[in-house]
Amino acid sequence: MKYVVAYLVLYLTTLGLLVRYEQFDFLEPLFALVLMGGGFTLIAWLLTRRSEALPVSEPPRGILPYLLVVTAFVTWGLGALPEMQPLRDVLAMVTKLLVFVAVPWILFDRAKPLLRMNRRDWMITIAMSAVLILFQFAFGRGPGVIAEAHLPMGTLIAAVVFAFVWLAIEAGLVEEYFFRRLLQTRLESLTRSRAGGIVITALLFGLVHAPGLYLRPSHTGEDFASPPSLLFAIGYAIVILSPSGFFLGVLWTRTRNLGIVVAVHAATDLIPNVIELAQHFRIAG
Repeated sequence: MKYVVAYLVLYLTTLGLLVRYEQFDFLEPLFALVLMGGGFTLIAWLLTRRSEALPVSEPPRGILPYLLVVTAFVTWGLGALPEMQPLRDVLAMVTKLLVFVAVPWILFDRAKPLLRMNRRDWMITIAMSAVLILFQFAFGRGPGVIAEAHLPMGTLIAAVVFAFVWLAIEAGLVEEYFFRRLLQTRLESLTRSRAGGIVITALLFGLVHAPGLYLRPSHTGEDFASPPSLLFAIGYAIVILSPSGFFLGVLWTRTRNLGIVVAVHAATDLIPNVIELAQHFRIAG
């Protein structure tokens, strides 16, 4: 509980500074905190209340210093890729798999992945994914973009399937292997607390993006009206990006199932990215 309280104090303090010095709208981050940090996390906890966690070995200590490599890659590496699509997307996937998965697996892990998905695992995955997709349809901009594309039903289905598989690898496997399998597992051991591992990993996930938000905002995909200050970049990483790590952290700590968190992560990003990926790979015009 102390880690959750400390996070809330940091979160609200950071939000107060953003409102005071950056004229930041406090409604969006509070909505993200309540929904992602609270509602989705509660749903993840309820869905996994009878789960039996898979056995997972503890990663060595070197995973924490390696976080600097990941931060440098997020800040400068992706921005160096060519703009031409779909070459950029393909190169981004390949380099992410190298930096986030292959290299840390060789250096710190070497464990055979446990990808068991029994009936309960599938139920958890489908139920959590359905909640996230329904939320996107209710509050996101993705459904409007899909409607405006006017794709034939067969093309739309192909685009959705392709986007899900792509996102499961490019975002789900990449981020969940590193941040959940390696980093969160290590931090849970260091803090001797599941809550500590979840909270600190969520914060680090957000803060890894802060240098890029400050130094290279045009390459982050975030829509800023003007170049952000350092305070804004750090604050944005905490109040906007970090809450999404809570429900994924709960899913991981209670199941230790990489397949679940990879699939749920893909579902989280699915609707906003369907049309863009379909256009990049010529599935849609």
